Amino acid sequence: MKGLKITTLILAAAMMAMPIAGCNNSKKPVSSGINIISSQSQNGLSGENAGMIDPNAASNNFIFKYNGVNVVVNTKMEDIEGKFDSKTYKKTSQVSCIGAAGTDWVYTFNGGSFVIVATPAGKDYSIYQIILADDSVSTAEGVCVGNTVDQVKAAYGEPVKDKSDERVYIYEKGTSTLMITFEEDENTQKVTVASIMYQGAIA
Repeated sequence: MKGLKITTLILAAAMMAMPIAGCNNSKKPVSSGINIISSQSQNGLSGENAGMIDPNAASNNFIFKYNGVNVVVNTKMEDIEGKFDSKTYKKTSQVSCIGAAGTDWVYTFNGGSFVIVATPAGKDYSIYQIILADDSVSTAEGVCVGNTVDQVKAAYGEPVKDKSDERVYIYEKGTSTLMITFEEDENTQKVTVASIMYQGAIA
């Protein structure tokens, strides 16, 4: 399980860089997406930094729930940080992952089960990414690391074709994007979910 967690965290880190730096992984393509499930363009608040606070995110975006707390991209991290037991996560800083001036806060829960990245949005911090790295957590729709392609499609339908890397299924809702990365086991050739990332829009 520890090896799996390390592998999925590496994949998650690569996913974090994909939208910004166009990083590429040489893994064999698993599938190409088909069509758009739901796409809605909303204008975010702009400031000296590129993070977005979307006043409609709580009702319009994908939701990740942990210990009864709804975690939604493009909402204020300050609104939920105090709801978590500080013993369950480690908070560190990094240079802003979306290229804006400033520092992101990275919250790593339960030794790496999942990660929340909050980026500057004016005077606040916006939840920009939520990365699920093992099967101890799942999406609100019940998808977790280790699920099959069919299980993902049963929960979300067909992914967005024109915006997908071939090894990643992409879904859109409100100002949020859900990216589900697959990997193939070299021994069994079974294709399963390796990591899951919610990502917010950039103002």
